[in-house]
Amino acid sequence: MKKIAVIGFGEMGKRHARDMEEHSRCELEIGGVYEPDDAKYRLGCEWLGKEARRFASPEQLLSELDPDGIIIASPNFCHLENLRMLKGRKIPVILEKPLDSSFEKICDVIRFVASYDAPVMVHHVMRYSPIVKKAKEIIESGTLGKVCSFHFSQTIGGHMWHNFRRNMKTGGGQLIEKATHDFDVLLHWCNSNPKRVAAICKRQRFGGDMPDDLHCNECSKKMSCDEYASGFHVARSNFKDVNLSNNLCCYAKCADVFDNETCLIELENGVFGTYTNTYFVENYFTRVYEVIGTEAIMRVGFSKLNGYEGEIELRGRHIKANYSFAYEDRIHYNGAPGVATHFYNLICGNEKIPYSPVDQAFSAEMIALAAYKANETGTYINVKDLVPEDLKKVFAEAYK
Repeated sequence: MKKIAVIGFGEMGKRHARDMEEHSRCELEIGGVYEPDDAKYRLGCEWLGKEARRFASPEQLLSELDPDGIIIASPNFCHLENLRMLKGRKIPVILEKPLDSSFEKICDVIRFVASYDAPVMVHHVMRYSPIVKKAKEIIESGTLGKVCSFHFSQTIGGHMWHNFRRNMKTGGGQLIEKATHDFDVLLHWCNSNPKRVAAICKRQRFGGDMPDDLHCNECSKKMSCDEYASGFHVARSNFKDVNLSNNLCCYAKCADVFDNETCLIELENGVFGTYTNTYFVENYFTRVYEVIGTEAIMRVGFSKLNGYEGEIELRGRHIKANYSFAYEDRIHYNGAPGVATHFYNLICGNEKIPYSPVDQAFSAEMIALAAYKANETGTYINVKDLVPEDLKKVFAEAYK
């Protein structure tokens, strides 16, 4: 049995901890956690189903536990700091996406990993989901013909505006925080780096003049506010998820991230298309990808209004096919079992190369960073022009 350490046992950490134990058939065990918040630690133990051994600092966790693997699931702006604590060690790592919350720190993550003597895989869990793997298989089979363009879109409610993700400095913006999943799948399917990006990003519902430290349960307007969040820890029915909202006010002064964003993206291989996300659509969660080739179109619908299941539809001159996917009530489209198995194999040395490597995560996040620059300047941004000189080779070889 391999011992896993978790830095950050809050929203994502407790989810990943449970996934490791549940999907590794008892080959991975949570040996210890670092979580400075007492309430989050208690809720994490509740979610895990047992009391996790708690350490007073990440340094103590590493030195006393001597783990076989480590999960870094702290808030986005802490990722680089936590990675640097591993200097000189050889422990395989799962790094929660995004790499960090700012361009400078994202680049420093890449620099650190280049000198780190153990595998680092990014928790781009959608890559591991059966529906995404099947779609990649269809693309690579040539069924679509030459891939020409794409249209990716997502609508979701504003629960992320009730925690650290509501602020650019701590969360990085939703193109970094949330859309990184979508950009990663896009590049993974098309096997290409991004070339140039244009974007329009606006904050149209959230943000305002409320105090930054105001919580929903303390607000005088809570009885009439449509965005009231209880902050309770919940698992809806049998759905294996947690409440990500917390209950900070989404109308606070510091809530400066955009809530409606559209990008026009061209890849280096000539494929081009659009990405759109909107974060104030309640009771209508959608994530739809369309990939258009010279011979057929593939529509990947990740969920349905009447149930949590996905479908791939193929339509073309000589093909009409549908593939359905049940997710066994697991979020991220049942990708977690693949993550746990792959991490176990990396720890054991059965596999050497991460399936979701840091350099390819960097390429996905460069789309987001270029989009924010494009929105600011009102121009197309050539992505590689933003990449620092010492990282241009890493970027260029990510999809070679």
